[in-house]
Amino acid sequence: MKKLIAVLLAMVMAFSCTFALAEEPAQSLPGFELPAFTTTFQMELDEEAALSLLTAAGLPEEYAGIAKTLLPLLNGMGEQAVFANNGLQYDLKIKDQDVFSLVAEATEGGFALSTDLLPSYVLTIKQETLAKLFKQAMEQFQTGIGQLDMEKIMEAAGNIFNYAMEMGEVMQNSVAFGEPVKGEYPLVDDVVFNTEKTLTVDVNAIMEAVKTFAAKATADETIKSALESVASMIPGAEFDPAALALEDVPAEQLPEVTGLVYTITDDEGNETAADTYVIVNAKGKEDNSGDTNTYVYVNETSVDVIVEIPAEEVSVECYIEMGEDGVIVDYAISAPGADVEVTAAVAMGETGVALEAELYVNDPENAIMAFSALFELVGERTKSAFDGEKAELALDGLLDEQAAPEVIGNLMMDLMTNGLSQIINNVKAVMPEQGAVLEQMVGLLMASVMGGGEAVEAPAE
Repeated sequence: MKKLIAVLLAMVMAFSCTFALAEEPAQSLPGFELPAFTTTFQMELDEEAALSLLTAAGLPEEYAGIAKTLLPLLNGMGEQAVFANNGLQYDLKIKDQDVFSLVAEATEGGFALSTDLLPSYVLTIKQETLAKLFKQAMEQFQTGIGQLDMEKIMEAAGNIFNYAMEMGEVMQNSVAFGEPVKGEYPLVDDVVFNTEKTLTVDVNAIMEAVKTFAAKATADETIKSALESVASMIPGAEFDPAALALEDVPAEQLPEVTGLVYTITDDEGNETAADTYVIVNAKGKEDNSGDTNTYVYVNETSVDVIVEIPAEEVSVECYIEMGEDGVIVDYAISAPGADVEVTAAVAMGETGVALEAELYVNDPENAIMAFSALFELVGERTKSAFDGEKAELALDGLLDEQAAPEVIGNLMMDLMTNGLSQIINNVKAVMPEQGAVLEQMVGLLMASVMGGGEAVEAPAE
């Protein structure tokens, strides 16, 4: 009961604090006013491919039929959140039809919230109650912060920074370049590099620098005290200084790292273009099982990194391209029996930002899943928390130990008898077959809860 009350009050406070920023900017953040905005999210799914992946991942056979039936729910599912007029409207959609909604808004006397989960009520709470809750939360927060020794934490952060700078200097000096060799090196399409330098890395010096950093941090009493202070804020957490220590790695087990760097330079050795190509080879065990090859190409607008592990037949590539209107990211992993690629594009327009992403698995032509999201600095709510014939239920009673059980009882009764069935009916109106399966699953779950927690079996197909 107390946990449920805490969740409800926390949700109310989260919404109300957001509205306070928009309604009274002068009392919250000077010069700041939260603008209207809209976020939209849409998903498309290759149902057969998704089911194959679930099966390969170990989906029990008895649930395969249910998964096949319910996956179409995700295909075309979307959501939209609009913040405007001191209120938030959230809609979950299937095939552009609302199946679940939530509206929260500021009122003259406080705050109101309505949701399809509780279709009979408008939940309200007074401004005085919100102020009281906020004061209690701030007191608890300040009590917790009071346990932190902020002066010692800042001193510890300074010590860590100094140790890190020492380590970075050693790492920088552990990389050595050979003399430039002029020539023609057509390593990238439409780009011919004219200068090559060898690259060697003293891995042993780097490991020693890391060990020295860990040793200093572990022995630093200020850092220990600061970490113990932070750990004391987390129930059950304990700080173990030994966790910062590193085990010694024998020199013979360290990889041998060499490479080549290609640039475009003039006769005096000055680089004349941003294009740079780097090849790094890390040789591990004698049987070559630990060898790794890394290829990095950088120019004015993009970065392309490829890492190969030949013995495992594994390669990973990450490509990032930046332009005036957005960013493109392509991440791919290739391994025996599995080729996975994720592509994403972020476009910036006059009123907002758009994101599109796709996931490919073992088929570079057909995406198994596609996402699109849009964030715009415009918006207008079409719903109010007070729409329809609903009774007002004051959440202020949650603070009263005698009144709280009745308030919770009313909420739970509405959820069980009206809310869940309304949402299922909304789904059935759009996708009857899937809605019927959901209805059966919810029925089994409710029977399990009412029956004392017995296992829920898969519904009949």
